[in-house]
Amino acid sequence: MSKVILTRKQPDKKSFIPIEAENIVPDIFSNKTLTEIKQLPLWLGNEEIFLKEIFEVKGVEKLIDEISEIEIEIIGNCSKIKRIGEKMTGGKMIINGSVGMHLGNQMEGGTIMVEGEVDDFAGANMKGGKIIINGNAGHYLGGSARGDWRGMTGGKIIVKGDVGKECGIWMRKGSIEIHGNADAFLGMHLHQGVIIVNGDVEERVGAEMTGGIIIIRGTLKKNLPSFIFEDKKEFLEINGLGKINGPFLKFKGDFAERKQGTLYVLERKNKHLIV
Repeated sequence: MSKVILTRKQPDKKSFIPIEAENIVPDIFSNKTLTEIKQLPLWLGNEEIFLKEIFEVKGVEKLIDEISEIEIEIIGNCSKIKRIGEKMTGGKMIINGSVGMHLGNQMEGGTIMVEGEVDDFAGANMKGGKIIINGNAGHYLGGSARGDWRGMTGGKIIVKGDVGKECGIWMRKGSIEIHGNADAFLGMHLHQGVIIVNGDVEERVGAEMTGGIIIIRGTLKKNLPSFIFEDKKEFLEINGLGKINGPFLKFKGDFAERKQGTLYVLERKNKHLIV
């Protein structure tokens, strides 16, 4: 791998303006020298700044042009830095710290791994690749940008912690795996794809979903009345996820729409949904 390391400089404590950093991505770094990388433009509000003003830059003197063989490691708190990994098509990014909004926006390939917290809209309009978050994620994970009714169309997102509201909104393909809990409106407007939650989930799951699969292995607080209990499954076999032991209660919905998706909830934690 051809590697570069970005270490966050001490931020100005007086500044609350987030930094737009769509140029921090293997596709842009490829075939550039360290000097050229340091001069890449970022935006602080309406002010253009250089990457070297925000990060210390170390690594090979010049990165190769093969994007799949490029690795970017980011060290430090980047919670006020947005759009890292935008439109990424290959390579690897490791972020050792928290990161701001729109991580992996419109991502098409490669892998992003975060050892920290991630703000809202991570993986929005994602088309491919993989995002692994070893912490919590904010609202609209794997969803769509504001005003867009086409969400995630491919790829895989794994969150080891909890997620916020409207995870997977307008999702059309791909998978989201959540090891922790999920807030309200999980899988809203889901068309296709798979969302699995190992923890507990708040209400209004799958609102207006027309396809796809939602699996909840924890407790669902309350189900929508437009979901109808259909059957019981002893186990599930889902492409890419393998065999998942149950038994599960199977619901179809949302009957507020003409087409329906499938909701599975673990029986022993959700008997209250069919009383």
